[in-house]
Amino acid sequence: MGARTNFTFKTATGDLTLYSHWGGDTKFSDLAAALKAAMPRIEMGDIPYALRITVSQLIGPSWNEETGYGLFVGSEGGEESYEPVTVDFTNKTVIHNNMRVPIEKFIDYNSLPDSSPFMATSSA
Repeated sequence: MGARTNFTFKTATGDLTLYSHWGGDTKFSDLAAALKAAMPRIEMGDIPYALRITVSQLIGPSWNEETGYGLFVGSEGGEESYEPVTVDFTNKTVIHNNMRVPIEKFIDYNSLPDSSPFMATSSA
């Protein structure tokens, strides 16, 4: 079973994907919290640190676990049971279902207590 999902992070030099075995049900709120923690570095354009902070926040205390999370580059990787989401650090946007919104709006919307995932309206 599980709640398998992937978080893809786009940078100028390529993509990195974090696979989570159990993170699908809280995917958007967890990603919003992780991006909020990384926001100072995102605003500075410090993509390596923003990426590290975001991934660290998503994994949380599970760094020492043998299973639960994985990292991969390229198209081979973890199973996806939910809708894909990509954080584009170069353009400071989040992409989901062909919708692209600024990271700040994604954080604000997905931090609301009763919000449905992602955003009802966005710019393409």
